[in-house]
Amino acid sequence: MAQKAAQAPIQNAMSSSSEDLRLPVTPSLESEVQLAEELRQKTELLKLSREAVLVVDLSDKIALWSDGAEQLYGWKRAEALGKSPLELLQTQLPRPVAQIETILRREPHWEGELKQTTRYGARISVSSRWALWRDLSGRTLGRFQLDSDITRRKNVEQELRVLSGRLLTIRDEERRRWARELHDSVGQLLVGITMNLSILQRQLDGAGPIDAKFLSESMHLTNEALQEIRTLSYLLHPPMLDEVGLASALRWFASGFSKRSQIEIDLEIPESLGRFPRDLEIAAFRIVQETLTNVHRHSGSSTAKINIWRSTNQLRLKVEDQGKGMILPAFGKDDRENAILGVGISGIRERVRQLGGQMQIRSGEWGTAVEVVFPLEESELNDLGRGAAED
Repeated sequence: MAQKAAQAPIQNAMSSSSEDLRLPVTPSLESEVQLAEELRQKTELLKLSREAVLVVDLSDKIALWSDGAEQLYGWKRAEALGKSPLELLQTQLPRPVAQIETILRREPHWEGELKQTTRYGARISVSSRWALWRDLSGRTLGRFQLDSDITRRKNVEQELRVLSGRLLTIRDEERRRWARELHDSVGQLLVGITMNLSILQRQLDGAGPIDAKFLSESMHLTNEALQEIRTLSYLLHPPMLDEVGLASALRWFASGFSKRSQIEIDLEIPESLGRFPRDLEIAAFRIVQETLTNVHRHSGSSTAKINIWRSTNQLRLKVEDQGKGMILPAFGKDDRENAILGVGISGIRERVRQLGGQMQIRSGEWGTAVEVVFPLEESELNDLGRGAAED
């Protein structure tokens, strides 16, 4: 018993000494351990994602590089960590980084399409979604970036755009052919009928009133049919568009459209507008044709204004009315946009895309405005300048 009593203080001291060697479990340390474990678990979950996941710190260095990023871009995690993603991937942004950072400070995320380069030199398109990376207190630590490869989709879209452009060209050529056929065949036949009726009228001079009235009505109807054929032929493809250019063709069309629709047209075209490549002149004419048709059918406006002018390296076109306006779709909703705006506006947009231009539609209680900007290449400007000098 005495020996056990003597050992008790020693065991107590050893136990006390062992407890003193253990680190105290403070709330902050427990929180950090929990945070590290959560981060480890989330990192494991990222391996399940096929998209490239990047975390970039405030110094624009990669702090996290997922398995999806390795598969998409080719660089291993150890090779990518600590490098700038913009430099590593030779990123082409749709807008400056400073503007994107401004958007992220007021919006939960930013989305856009980027051009990136893989380790093997392939240039790919990605749909990228950025969000700010913050700690538990809300302090910004960097950004989170999620990239999805859309190269195949963009290639298909480009192929469809080329196909659409070919269809537009074929349609324009068909219009040209039908215009020529109507003018040269049906139009000439009606001219022949008119001439025969005139001869018959002279030979039947002094005939009864019924015969004279019948002959006069026949001549009148034939002349109207001839005029309609000529108008239809010119609307399909105005010959002056090829012969004297866009400005004259638009003046002719606006004048005729105003008479047929009773819509007052205010056309502003500078005398020095000059000539443009054939595809561009056809596109501009068709855009005016389609927008004025929409004004007549849908807007209820009694007036329309057309402005067309040329800047240093652009051709700009604007058509506006004072009608009831239209419902515009949300930005970027292509399917909904096509459904709301209809086939006509979609066709205009496709013509603009084919020529590398931009289109903007604004609408409200004041009316609707369609504005189109076409780029002019330096070579085209030089060719047009030489053509004007030769004329």
